[in-house]
Amino acid sequence: MLVNITMRRKFIAQFHNNIRTISARKLSTNNDEQFKGKYDVIIAGGGMVGCALACAMGKYPLLSKLKVLLLEGSPNKKFELKPEYSNRVVALNPSTKSLMNSLNVWQHVEEMRLQPVRHMQVWDACSDAMITFSSTDILDDDVAYIVENDVLLHAINTELSKSATNVETVYQAKIAGYDLSKSETDVNTVKMSNGDTYSCDLLVSK
Repeated sequence: MLVNITMRRKFIAQFHNNIRTISARKLSTNNDEQFKGKYDVIIAGGGMVGCALACAMGKYPLLSKLKVLLLEGSPNKKFELKPEYSNRVVALNPSTKSLMNSLNVWQHVEEMRLQPVRHMQVWDACSDAMITFSSTDILDDDVAYIVENDVLLHAINTELSKSATNVETVYQAKIAGYDLSKSETDVNTVKMSNGDTYSCDLLVSK
């Protein structure tokens, strides 16, 4: 009788160990399936700023060897330049124009449309103080450029998809949270709402 009880206890203990081992294997497999890869840089958030950064990291020789992931929240939809102007615009200064020129983006903007600003006046509501900016005062360049958000984003994405071969983009990416590294040997982890995870050495978040 004592022998039977002992054998039964050993069997139950072994059964529980087997269950734990199987569960651990399943958990490990699931985690491997959810883990989508490690990158040098993850850019969390697209838009004009995130996409411009990704484009620069794909075009500049010192950065083009890096493995980059761009997490874009918007869907990957086809751009259509409509006859009516959008009221969502940005004002770009000459330095931004130079940056976009270096990325070959500005030519796409010019092929679509923009509005140069050649004269600007800023005044104080409580006094007669006033300052004037003119394109003739800054080496014949324009003071600024008014560009529709969609136009600029499409121009950047055109170069991004054409030239930045080291950049991978995930569209409709919904970020659930981050686990940031606590030491130089750790990596940053980005958790997505669908359960996918990515890791990286450098995380750039807007």
